[in-house]
Amino acid sequence: MKTLFRWRPEVSIFTFILIITAGNLALYQKPLLGYGLSVSALPAKAGWLQILSLEVVQYCLLASVLFFVATFSITALRLLASLLALINAAALYFMLTYNMELDRTMIANILSTDSREAAGLWHISIVPYLMLLGVVPAVMIWRTKLRRSTWLRRLFGSIIAFVALFTWLYMTSATWLWYDKYASRMGSKILPWSYVINTARHFNRIALDERQQTLLPDAVFEDGSPDRKEVVVLVIGEAARAESFSLYGYAKNTNAFTKGTSIIALPMGRSCATNTISSTACLLTHEGSDASSHTEFEPLPSYLTRFGVETIYRTNNSGPPPVDVTTFQRASEISAGCTSGTCPTPGMDEVLNWGLADVLNASSSKRIFVTLHQTGSHGPAYYTKYPKGFDQFKPECKTVQVSSCSQEELSNAYDNTIRYNDFLLADLITQLETVDANTAMIYVSDHGQSLGESGFYLHGAPNAVAPKQQREIPFLVWMSEGFKAQRGITDADIIPSETFPHDFPFHSVMGAFGMTSDIYKPKFDIFRSQR
Repeated sequence: MKTLFRWRPEVSIFTFILIITAGNLALYQKPLLGYGLSVSALPAKAGWLQILSLEVVQYCLLASVLFFVATFSITALRLLASLLALINAAALYFMLTYNMELDRTMIANILSTDSREAAGLWHISIVPYLMLLGVVPAVMIWRTKLRRSTWLRRLFGSIIAFVALFTWLYMTSATWLWYDKYASRMGSKILPWSYVINTARHFNRIALDERQQTLLPDAVFEDGSPDRKEVVVLVIGEAARAESFSLYGYAKNTNAFTKGTSIIALPMGRSCATNTISSTACLLTHEGSDASSHTEFEPLPSYLTRFGVETIYRTNNSGPPPVDVTTFQRASEISAGCTSGTCPTPGMDEVLNWGLADVLNASSSKRIFVTLHQTGSHGPAYYTKYPKGFDQFKPECKTVQVSSCSQEELSNAYDNTIRYNDFLLADLITQLETVDANTAMIYVSDHGQSLGESGFYLHGAPNAVAPKQQREIPFLVWMSEGFKAQRGITDADIIPSETFPHDFPFHSVMGAFGMTSDIYKPKFDIFRSQR
């Protein structure tokens, strides 16, 4: 043991960097190499060249960067190399365990995840990855003695590696089309470049997002001032996939609570994206599925606020979009307001419903728009998303290591989250029925969820390869009798032949309030008779 702690090899800076670079290829390549082999031209000679080129390019690029950092400071080199080893180890664990791809949207998801959601991803099985692939390499990096060299020689090493990179690319120009064809998929699997580059892209997007939002055209209300209060509630679900709803034919009775209501299941459709940030931006903008994940236009709640609608935004989700509303409440703030009586279970989505009818009845506003942004069925800790008494389907998967659960256990835990959500929708409908107003509710999920189909878990896969379970989402609507009479419609009138659910909320809410402007699209207003 003493010998181990005394172990301190001595090498040149050139050897040190070349070993680190080789170690990066040897330890953290499984996701990339597996994908590269699957799309290469192997066993043809061109396939071997493609794989060899993939490794050489990575080697030269990382070596060039490390030599460049060493030009300024050996300590900085050690810090960077050890930090990359630790992050690579964690990234490799999540990529292999959940089949994740570290593209820009996934990085955005990671950085916007709150501590509660992040804690749900950790499992003891990550420890071997962190120790063997992170801590051990980091210790070796710091224990190795380096022979002295001039900063000029280190800079020369960086230049040589950079020249070698471009020389190789020139010599293997035949592989460029292959790179271009699979760039997005390979780029999300290369460690460390996947998270380094996509983190930079994410913060660049944030900088663009901080620009002043472009105001939408002026709107008018066709009804003037309504005789009776009008209330529209938009519920944004999280990770709810349509195929797990009995309203869409699922064998398990996951919608037992809304069965006795007049809720309408509109045709399921595809979400804009498979991550919360992009999908939420999409469904709250007038552009719908044509919108980018960071659209520059003001979102629906801000638009309504500007024209006199009272807007309430309650969220139990991380990373809410930038909105200008009358009242913004996080779930923790709502829970803190309950000091007596029957309080909602902290952390659960029932907090969003708490006392809502009282708030709506007490308001003097003629038009009120409420957004409830749930934590829903966010995984992998599905068993933590519903309170005691809602474990209808058993046995349940009670670990974040979902791949270790049977398909039955995993499905049961997930289905319990859908059933609990159905209870909340039924409770919301009951509350709206007690409000002295013409009321309507729209429920749509941000995206779906994978439960192991085709090796995918959770969500966040690029749209091009995302399985249908990550994109096919429920689209539910409920209307009070007063609302239907006011609009002159029936339940059957509002059902379109097909939907892209995220295109409809913006224009349907406008239609519900009798609001029109140059950006209003009647074809996406479900409350405008589809017949």
